[in-house]
Amino acid sequence: MEVRKAKVGDEARMAEIQVAAWRRAYSGIMSPSLLDALDINQKTDMWRNALERAGKGSYIVSEVDGHVEGFAVFGPARDQDLDESESAEIVSINIDPDKWGVGLGRSLLNYMIDRFSADGFGSVHLWVVIQNERAIRLYQRNGFVSEGKIKTDPKHSDIQEIRFLRYLNR
Repeated sequence: MEVRKAKVGDEARMAEIQVAAWRRAYSGIMSPSLLDALDINQKTDMWRNALERAGKGSYIVSEVDGHVEGFAVFGPARDQDLDESESAEIVSINIDPDKWGVGLGRSLLNYMIDRFSADGFGSVHLWVVIQNERAIRLYQRNGFVSEGKIKTDPKHSDIQEIRFLRYLNR
């Protein structure tokens, strides 16, 4: 298992993983029409554009035997109540559902935590769908606690997300 910076050429696999992961993780949570409408070609274009342009976000992939099986997006915190120079954010972690439970999420999480610590961030935050118990367990096992802040995302069937926090270097 290896974690590395994502590069142009990874976008199609990232799209496949995202669509498969969302369809499995959010079945029964998000509307079937939203999940059915997920388009690998559209997601491929989206990830290619993200990988080609420089921005505040960073993209990493986790490989097993040279094959991308998961990816993550992270960077400075985007929430207005957080100081982006002090707080980092994990925007997403997506793992091929056939590889769930083998440590890929943990390896991506550890990479990001190490990077945030090295970059001098004092805390890391993330939003997770309240019903995504698998992801919540991963975060809790890795030192994250709920802040109790909840938001509703109208783009995704009005699902509710809860913000988690982990302090670094303490």
